[in-house]
Amino acid sequence: MSDNQKAVTKFEMSSSHAIMPRIVIVLGMVATVVTILYFTPMPDHTFKSCDRPCHALDWPMICRIQLNVEMYQTMSGVCKDCPNNSSHCNNKYCASADGKTRGIITANRQIPGPDIQVCHNDIMVIDVINKIPGHNLAVHWRGQPQNEAPFMDGVPMITQCPILGYTKFQYRFRASSPGTHFYHAFSDSDRADGFFGALIVRQPDKLEPHRKLYDEDLKDHVILLSEWAGELTSDFSVQDDKPKSILINGKALSDIMSAVSIFKVNKGSRYRFRLAYTGGNFGCAMELSIEKHLMKIIAVDGKPVKPYEVSSITLNKGERVDFVLKADQEVRGYELRVTSKCRGYNVKGLALLNYESSLLINQKKDIIRNVEPRNFDTLTCSSEIGKVCVSDVMAFDKMPEELQEVNRRIYLNFDYVHVDKKEDTYVGWKDKKYRVNNISFTFPSSPILTQPEDVPLSTICNDLKIPKKCENEETCECVHVEHIPIGAKVELILFNAAADDQEFIFHLHGYHFHVVGSRHFEDSVTMDDIKNMDDKNELFKRNFNSPILKDTIRLPKNNALGVRFKADNPGFWILRDEKSGGYTRGMDVIFQVGSYKDMVSMPSGFPSCGSFVGPDFFLI
Repeated sequence: MSDNQKAVTKFEMSSSHAIMPRIVIVLGMVATVVTILYFTPMPDHTFKSCDRPCHALDWPMICRIQLNVEMYQTMSGVCKDCPNNSSHCNNKYCASADGKTRGIITANRQIPGPDIQVCHNDIMVIDVINKIPGHNLAVHWRGQPQNEAPFMDGVPMITQCPILGYTKFQYRFRASSPGTHFYHAFSDSDRADGFFGALIVRQPDKLEPHRKLYDEDLKDHVILLSEWAGELTSDFSVQDDKPKSILINGKALSDIMSAVSIFKVNKGSRYRFRLAYTGGNFGCAMELSIEKHLMKIIAVDGKPVKPYEVSSITLNKGERVDFVLKADQEVRGYELRVTSKCRGYNVKGLALLNYESSLLINQKKDIIRNVEPRNFDTLTCSSEIGKVCVSDVMAFDKMPEELQEVNRRIYLNFDYVHVDKKEDTYVGWKDKKYRVNNISFTFPSSPILTQPEDVPLSTICNDLKIPKKCENEETCECVHVEHIPIGAKVELILFNAAADDQEFIFHLHGYHFHVVGSRHFEDSVTMDDIKNMDDKNELFKRNFNSPILKDTIRLPKNNALGVRFKADNPGFWILRDEKSGGYTRGMDVIFQVGSYKDMVSMPSGFPSCGSFVGPDFFLI
């Protein structure tokens, strides 16, 4: 054998010896992975509850929930001797409200509906069964961007067909946005009548930026506020001029009702509370305070903020605030008060913060506070002593640097005109027609996301595309759609030009936005004035230093407001008027982000609906 052959043989033998250990190592790694997967709990397809401690390495659960939506009534037979016997007010299916009987719309015969408390990235499978004959509805999951499933956003005739009476619609989506949120009927009147509930998406402790500020985050420490009227609300009924009371977790103090919601704490512990203003027919701001206690604000609309300590919180419809309360007072009960100055009336709600007995009572000294009141207000108001406005609060995370410049700016002028009483329109029974940029919004005849071919182009409009029927008209009724390219850096300039003093509230579906600037005008100005000032950089000074991140915003009279977001979630997303009273009163806008090819494909078998033209053979 030659020297070259010997060398080749020696190389082959050494290579074979080197390969064997590698194979053993690979097989060992495979065996380890298989073992880990075998002993790791896999997600089941049915979970009675996904409410559990959230850990970073856990598998997401598939959470199956059923919401039976039906007409019901407060103080039904299951309430027995409520309110005379307050314990009966807690009976299963007893919706006590203010102790008076009236019709309601509920999920699973509860006000609020059942809490949905899950972990970040859990898969939601929610069957909504409409048991109300002749009544259609849809459910919006506030705070969830629906990036993977825009057709699950719950906006009738935009992302889906309404759920008809005696039918079921199954919502499937990922709980991708952690924080304090809630679900509710899209129709404002259904929501005011009781169809809402908490949607709490927790994340692992190590991902919670403020986890060191509190000891407990209890599922019972969710506070849902709602206005309460004396009778069943209807889109077309003539309403009372004020709410009768404020419900706190479905209960209100009244002349006959003494049973109120109770929140339990132990002395010396720090508790995270999750507060949400879920709805009502009036949309008046509410102020919450807790006797002898301060609250440390840690999140707004589900997004963390730099902590602020305050003595009271003012918020409006759709907004959420998380706060930390330290139980450092004498062991007894304390009043949790909610007040609202609504249309000239003072409306109140009451709950109790109850200290439970503790072995540490004698070891803890009570904190005696003598501090000036300090209110946190979600308005973009001017700073003043004793008040912290939403424009003063900083987001926990910085605004992306790319949003300091925008390439799509949209100006939206909100106002109304008085309606000729002889005019036969949807709002002909009212005295005002609300509009945005002279356009009064109407819904399309078919869902524009899932059935674009069934929506006539002549019904879609914006500033640059006005239908022929609207030429020379003061106000155009049409489907207001603003187009935004995918990936655009967007700024919205909102302006309340209405003649009265009412405050508008808007919720943007599919996104959170940074509030970068605001300005209040003492005198009336026009949108042309707003644009001219903005062109000269004189409208307001924009804040790029960690501006707060929200999805719901308040807009008082003569206020201009600037918000920014990156258009990275393709779909049709509504800027929703929170005071619509029903489906719309004309002040909604649809943002089409991207083209249809950018959007998630519609699932097979998705329900369709729309107009129908009778068969031709009758015309032969």
